[in-house]
Amino acid sequence: MFRRTLIVFKMVYLIRGSALFLRKIYLMEVRKKNKGLYWLLFFISTAALALAIYTHWPWLTLLLPFVTTFFVLAMDII
Repeated sequence: MFRRTLIVFKMVYLIRGSALFLRKIYLMEVRKKNKGLYWLLFFISTAALALAIYTHWPWLTLLLPFVTTFFVLAMDII
């Protein structure tokens, strides 16, 4: 009796757990991503970085987080 109850409990847990997992996967696939906007922002920040290098701007490193962040978002790495 105890073993049968344990097996039923495990089956219910697996069904509920997998339903939650499948729901998460479904919601992740439906989400719309603005990759075009991220590519545009990446190219703008890259142009600003190139201009900062050319003009020897003292705070050049302030542009690096923008370039790398928008590149990662455009490539859909995170």
